[in-house]
Amino acid sequence: MAEAMKKAFVTGHPIKHSRSPMIHGHWLAEHGIDGSYQAIDVAPRDFADFLASMQANGYRGGNVTIPHKEAAFAGVARRDHAADEIGAVNTLWLEDGTLWGGNTDGHGFAANLDDYAPGWAKN
Repeated sequence: MAEAMKKAFVTGHPIKHSRSPMIHGHWLAEHGIDGSYQAIDVAPRDFADFLASMQANGYRGGNVTIPHKEAAFAGVARRDHAADEIGAVNTLWLEDGTLWGGNTDGHGFAANLDDYAPGWAKN
């Protein structure tokens, strides 16, 4: 039996400006992955319901942006260390039916400093 299409998303409010679907869509096609990545606008009052329906709607995970990062932190069953340290979640994934949350913002910020301010960590 063929594996189902891998579905992922970026959610925020508003989200129509996001370039993430274009970027992720490119890499899905480039690597021959049968998947989709879409922007989903979710109002803050509807975010908890969105999380609860994620698996039933066939999503494997996604990205979270403003204004939902703290609500995502509160709404997941498990979190990685970075999310616990930062107090917000920007990445969601399902693992064995459990909704996990992580945060890549700190790593991304530090990597940007490495690129544009070499030696910053030594100061």
